[in-house]
Amino acid sequence: FHLVDPAASNIIDMFIITTGYYEGITRWLENKSDITPDEPTPLDLRTAYDSLLQNGMISDNVILKAGNFKILFGSRAIPELRATFKVIRPTINNLTDNEVKVKIVDVIRTYFDINDWDFGGSFFFTELAASIHGALGPEIKSLVLVPSYTTNQFGDMFQVQSRENEIFIPDISTENIEIIQSFTPENIRQ
Repeated sequence: FHLVDPAASNIIDMFIITTGYYEGITRWLENKSDITPDEPTPLDLRTAYDSLLQNGMISDNVILKAGNFKILFGSRAIPELRATFKVIRPTINNLTDNEVKVKIVDVIRTYFDINDWDFGGSFFFTELAASIHGALGPEIKSLVLVPSYTTNQFGDMFQVQSRENEIFIPDISTENIEIIQSFTPENIRQ
């Protein structure tokens, strides 16, 4: 993202996700809205962020572009990025299976807070799993991410890369979490 340009002018690409677009996507993913929000147009961005354009050097050319979301896990993600979380619970526990599922959904949504991610970042399942284990403690024994796409296998989604104009956002609900008794090659698609 550092450009060394010997020319007299610099072209600076700025990727922006507006608050309105982010809130619209979040409502849509949480099923609070049936309307898929449209990303802001270049004219919308130039109008809203004119002050950024005024602060550039005379030789700079600032181009404002709308950032995109890379949706993970749920039915709104592209097929290759759809997955189910398989969870093994201990025999002695304090929470019901549904309470555990709701807590896992909350942890995942918190983990993918837009303020904690940069454009072009990488998602590592092991970091997310550590967050879930840390939040739920003894309520879960083990957790894995199992891809749903027919040609994907266990482990294919343990690392996902976003492009330079993308930020991750989860499409997650309790339907994406399955409580199982044990891991077998069949139920984890190994």
